[in-house]
Amino acid sequence: MSQLPDRLVIASRGSKLALRQAHTVADLVTARHPDLHVEIREVSTKGDRDSRPFTEITGKGLFTSEVEREVAEGRADVAVHSAKDLTAELAPGCTIVGVPERVAPHDVVVGGGSGSGMDRLGSLSSGATVGTSSMRRRALLLELRSDLKVVEFRGNIDTRLEKVARGDVAAAILAAAGIDRLGRDDVDVGPLDPERWVPAPAQGALAVEALEERDDLRRLFGALDDAGARAQVEAERAFAARLEGGCSIPLGCLAFPGPAGLIVTGYLGHPDGFQSIRDRISGGMSEAASLGRELAEAILSSGGDELLEEVRALDAPEVAEP
Repeated sequence: MSQLPDRLVIASRGSKLALRQAHTVADLVTARHPDLHVEIREVSTKGDRDSRPFTEITGKGLFTSEVEREVAEGRADVAVHSAKDLTAELAPGCTIVGVPERVAPHDVVVGGGSGSGMDRLGSLSSGATVGTSSMRRRALLLELRSDLKVVEFRGNIDTRLEKVARGDVAAAILAAAGIDRLGRDDVDVGPLDPERWVPAPAQGALAVEALEERDDLRRLFGALDDAGARAQVEAERAFAARLEGGCSIPLGCLAFPGPAGLIVTGYLGHPDGFQSIRDRISGGMSEAASLGRELAEAILSSGGDELLEEVRALDAPEVAEP
């Protein structure tokens, strides 16, 4: 049996949220192994450096590729990611060695009055501006309210919250997990029902990535693995991989506990919100990835293949600046 390391280098994006997530993982490790020396290595990513709308930036892994490279080239032992940012294929020779307990996967509405997220969006006046940088959120919003104006909303969470507070937009849609992890208890949010407003695959989960050959890291992070969170992430990532979902494809997937083990809900939409397909499937946790793929196949056979072809043929839709 391989000996556990006495020093650990964690690669992370340099954003405030990413570093908070890296420190969360470091704390989980050192709580079990107090003598382990942990260093966090900050990495600048393409997504951080390029301020254009995501749909205009070519390539995959906007927030993960450079971080993965630190592991693949030996400058870091592991990389900590927001699991939703990972591409379907990891860096060559790498694998996910740990998925800690997941936090809330749903989206929330900030601004737009009070009440639930749907109440807030429903109360907005026609033509009101709503900020988001997500094609999935754009599609879901326009499906609900085609009369609203979607504006491109880049920047870290604090910056986005400040834009809402000063009235740059009437409301914004964000992930609950990011707000919670940054401890922003001062923010009044309206939750969106994740079974109707389907989250991004693996939203709210963290993924620890390492070289497949590192049995010591498999042991170290395997002890921190949350079986339920891992199964959910495997199902949701398999769904997205089968649909070849990138940031320009409006899709969502959520796996949650059910009588048989997991219930998995999937969503595929059109960027302009006029067409969408939803379906769900259930099964055991041990077949999580198969459930995700099977759900994707069901959506494809229900017209999803034609919808995907149409979406991929579109030029990136225009998103006004806030």
